[in-house]
Amino acid sequence: MNPQPRSIMSSPSTVQEVADSQELTSNGKRYLSQPDRPVKFGRIAAETDDDPVSIEDALLRLRTNRLLEYNQPVYIAPIAKPNLQAPDNSALPLMDKVREFLAGNGQVMLIMGDSGAGKSTFNRYLEYQLWTNYEAGDRIPLFINLPSLKQPDEDLVAKQLRTIDFSEEQIWDLKQHRQLLLICDGYDESQLTTNLHTTNLHTTNLFNRPGQWNVKLLITCRTQYLGPDYRDRFAPKETGQYHRTASNLFQEDVITPFSKEQIELYVEQFVPLIPRTWVKKDYMDKLTTIPNLMDLVRNPFLLTLALEALPSVIKNNATLLNLRVTRIELYDTFVDHWLEVNKRRLQDQTLKDKRQAFEDLLEDGFVHNGIVFQKELAWAIFQQQEGRPVVEYSNMRDKSSWKASFFGPKAERSLLRDASLLSRTGNQYRFIHRSVLEYFFSCFVWDTSRDDYEFAPHVYSEATRVSLPVTDHPLSKRSLVLEPSVILFLAERVQMQPIFKQYLLALIELSKSDPQASMAASNAITILVRAGKHFNGADLRGIRIPGANLTGGQFDSAQFQDSDLTGITFTKAWIRQADFSRARMDETRFGELPSLKEASWVQSCAFSPDGRSFAMGLLDGNISIYDTTTWTRIRLLHGHDAAVLSLTYSTTGFPLLSGSSDGTVRLWDGEGDATDRVLNGHSEEVTAVAFSPSGMQFASASTDRSVRLWDTRTGTITFVIEDFGDVTGIAYSPDGNNIASCCLDGQVRVFDTQTGLQVLSSGTSGKSRCLTYSPNGQSIVSGDIFGDLQLWEATTVMPRIKWRGHSEMVDSVEFSPNGQWIVSVSEDKTVKVWSGDVATLVSVFIGHTSWITSVAFSPDSSLIASGSWDQTVRLWEVNSTRFGLDVDGAFNSKPRVAYSPNGQFLISGSRTGAIQQHDAESGEIGLVIRRQEFRANSVAYSSDGRQIAMGGSGGDVTLWSAHTGVLENTLRGHTRDVIVVAFSPCGQWIATSGEDQTVRLWDARSGTSILIFADGGTFFARSLSFSSSGAEIAFGDYIRTMQVWDVTTGKCKMEREEAFFVRFLPKSLQAVSCEGVNGARLWDEEGGGYRVILQHSRIVIQTFAFSSCGQWIASVEDETVHLWRSPLEVRPQDWEYVLAVKGCSGRIGEIVWRPNKLEFATADIHGSTLVWRVVERFDKVVVQLVWGAGGGGGLAASGSVLDDVIGLNTISRNLLEQRGAVLSGNI
Repeated sequence: MNPQPRSIMSSPSTVQEVADSQELTSNGKRYLSQPDRPVKFGRIAAETDDDPVSIEDALLRLRTNRLLEYNQPVYIAPIAKPNLQAPDNSALPLMDKVREFLAGNGQVMLIMGDSGAGKSTFNRYLEYQLWTNYEAGDRIPLFINLPSLKQPDEDLVAKQLRTIDFSEEQIWDLKQHRQLLLICDGYDESQLTTNLHTTNLHTTNLFNRPGQWNVKLLITCRTQYLGPDYRDRFAPKETGQYHRTASNLFQEDVITPFSKEQIELYVEQFVPLIPRTWVKKDYMDKLTTIPNLMDLVRNPFLLTLALEALPSVIKNNATLLNLRVTRIELYDTFVDHWLEVNKRRLQDQTLKDKRQAFEDLLEDGFVHNGIVFQKELAWAIFQQQEGRPVVEYSNMRDKSSWKASFFGPKAERSLLRDASLLSRTGNQYRFIHRSVLEYFFSCFVWDTSRDDYEFAPHVYSEATRVSLPVTDHPLSKRSLVLEPSVILFLAERVQMQPIFKQYLLALIELSKSDPQASMAASNAITILVRAGKHFNGADLRGIRIPGANLTGGQFDSAQFQDSDLTGITFTKAWIRQADFSRARMDETRFGELPSLKEASWVQSCAFSPDGRSFAMGLLDGNISIYDTTTWTRIRLLHGHDAAVLSLTYSTTGFPLLSGSSDGTVRLWDGEGDATDRVLNGHSEEVTAVAFSPSGMQFASASTDRSVRLWDTRTGTITFVIEDFGDVTGIAYSPDGNNIASCCLDGQVRVFDTQTGLQVLSSGTSGKSRCLTYSPNGQSIVSGDIFGDLQLWEATTVMPRIKWRGHSEMVDSVEFSPNGQWIVSVSEDKTVKVWSGDVATLVSVFIGHTSWITSVAFSPDSSLIASGSWDQTVRLWEVNSTRFGLDVDGAFNSKPRVAYSPNGQFLISGSRTGAIQQHDAESGEIGLVIRRQEFRANSVAYSSDGRQIAMGGSGGDVTLWSAHTGVLENTLRGHTRDVIVVAFSPCGQWIATSGEDQTVRLWDARSGTSILIFADGGTFFARSLSFSSSGAEIAFGDYIRTMQVWDVTTGKCKMEREEAFFVRFLPKSLQAVSCEGVNGARLWDEEGGGYRVILQHSRIVIQTFAFSSCGQWIASVEDETVHLWRSPLEVRPQDWEYVLAVKGCSGRIGEIVWRPNKLEFATADIHGSTLVWRVVERFDKVVVQLVWGAGGGGGLAASGSVLDDVIGLNTISRNLLEQRGAVLSGNI
């Protein structure tokens, strides 16, 4: 008899992990009843109302039922990191974190994870462990499947207890006398948007109040469901202050993807569950050999699907290295496999009165009908109950409803239902996993592999037309913008099936003429952007796509004239040189706010307590006051004679307090533009000022080595604290009893504000520049001149965590008012946000072009304002998760790029040790090579295109197959990081430069080190270039020296100064060097003379690259590319300067030309790789973006045209204008 697959995939919490043996009972793993069958609980109450059951007996019966129901034959203990942005290597066992939560004072723990990460599996295992070890009086674990309850945000506990037959008397008893742990599973699936802790506070069943429910909540939710301000949905509120978050009562953790070790352990436990022909080694060989499959199956649910599907996937594929497997392909294969197994199972059963129905299904195609059944059910669930996954069906009540066609008693329906990926508990049905529901929903929208697809057009051509009325199309029925998982499935289908892409493009085209196509077109373009489709240069005139999410989309030089773009999201989009003339742009969002421009350097800034005003102190001594509703300046305060180094508002709003390098402290009233009081006392510049929480006292710090405490009412000094170094920062404790100071001697000192006496002092840690208290008063964070940040225990000033936050001095640091974040700014021009408890990097904001001097949070913690010497204050939306740079993908990667010799591929390597091989035309990623714990500083193709070299951390140079991604050789010799790697055009040599100050030549075939050009001296090569013959090699170093060596003799032919970057002219023996402001020099073959070929009075040349034809040069200056063209006649004159290309989010680290094409690629320090095309139109040269990938900064809008656009608000207009857009007409 064929095995039933439901022994593995039996519920939403299926086989995903291996048991922690220390917490299992002596019986080991349990293989118990199937959750897809109706579960019949014994009644908690007695058989008669006259014989009441004690609460302990009722709990014992509940415990027995829950333990018997548990069915997880495989369990792998999950690992979790402290927040979404924390790196995976900061993760710890999730069970340990839950134990800490249960033992501590916290009230809510949020566990997040991707779809299929194992959240439900963990919840069931946690409940099982708690019930296994339960003793009378313990906290009671109550597992709540939120989607199964109606309105779980009201009367949550009692509702759940009633479903398991607790009487009202027993519920009252539990409420008055017992402690509970509410394990709330599936917050996202229940479609909740409210705070369970807070909303239940407003019912008659209050949480954690005297005489009411005493509970801790453990809530699980998919990360894809969470919005930017998700913490407000989960964090408890302070007693009597429901508007304030009690951050000390809230904990969050994120389940990380499986490691290789976890995958191996899972496979080891999976194999013996049922008889199989494969053993563990067979599975692991396939998982590790098929390119990129190991990355895919780090998701536990996908791992389950992959293990079931792998035998079918590779059946007809002898060469695994050429096999590509995607997520949606795993679902496709698994579904077919599942239905085939269930078909065989049904064939072996008698079926009695269902036999004829089964034979009819076989004749018509059982698998086909099973897929149709599940697709239609998924569609109905989204249409009829807004995607809520649990369907309750009663044959008596629902026989006339839509549910009857799926759950009614008809034999055909019953057979298909029994063979489907559904689980059943009582009268409740659901797909075994949320992602399965979303998969089948996406298949209903599009699945050309099935011939039943009702909406598939009959013919495709360049002029594709939709064959059915567009209003009948599934994409016209509902917006998918809020269904990111469905969008992802459809995006993967686009990448698999080009015909689907053409169909979506046809819908967008149809919207130009048919207004009824607007929703379908909006969904279509959202899917295409998610799939990586580029719309650079596209004709989108007149399209109607209201509400589309175009986040991260590329629309360089696109034509949007007369389009309906109402409610569009353009966060991080590339709309450079796009034309929006006459477009409707009501409520269009860009994910950013305009910066505030001043005539002088910004030295300090502060928000008023109510958030309505914002003040900035300037280098010229003035103070600008802005209205934050419109971000317009409403006042300009004059008085200080020098820079305003510090600002703060009183807790009541005014007075405003300022300290200046003129040595004075000033109080400003709330009405006029004049100083209320000028306070003297300091003999040198005032570096910091602060109000006490009560507003009755304020403090000032100075480089005169003192801190002064003042009475706000009288303006008199109450205490002078002296006798230590220049004081650079001060902060009051939240209770106002203490004030902390820091100075360049590295110590943090704490003083009593009522006596002026020192009460605490830290050890020495760096040279502190700034500090602040956390809102709960438990921590102090400080920043120093070396770029380090330090967390201290406030009560003892003992150090907790120290980390490198910036590459240069930290100028300002602040806690968010809700205590969740720390923000720091630096002279390295970055704003960085860190988690407030464990100091992991959350986000990085870029955009300032000079030192950042100050930072402030808005009172609601939603905005960060940063002031800079670039004369601007920039406003960053903390909750705009798409605005800050992706931490893993951007700031851990300074990519290096190289084209294959035939120009077909572009590779990019990053500091994460990953190499991605892109199709040079489309940007689509093919081969991905990962080397853990390795930082790639340089990448290069061999001259025949067969190998990829990667040089980086540790001194190794690795050689990989460009076809399969297999490691073929490792060159060892450098003792420190490798900076540059280059192949010779002849294919014989590989040259490398390292931080060990050597340049080495290697035999490309054997990997043997042949020659060391510079050995242990001061030469530190940052560029390497072979001549066209490969007989010469030139390198330039960081100390502005250029050398040219003969490879065959190993002798230096030329050495010149004032050149730190060098390349050989294509098809020539002449070298070209550059050194900043001195332009580029073309040297004769003997190195005796040169002539300047690139020079411009306002252009600095930091690096450059030649086109393969030798007629174009692209040079780099910070974030800008300058394009030059060779003179038509060969004569001693400068090359012609053509134009500047702007738009990169950060300083460009590398630039390369595509062979035999007028295209070049740039890689910037923030992770972006951009490919540009040079187009010659008559006498005009235009540079257009072809595609881009990786990190990236914010919005790119330079050169976009917005003539006569409709509905664009003032703030968006100012933002676009600052980004270089051209605005005119009526807006």
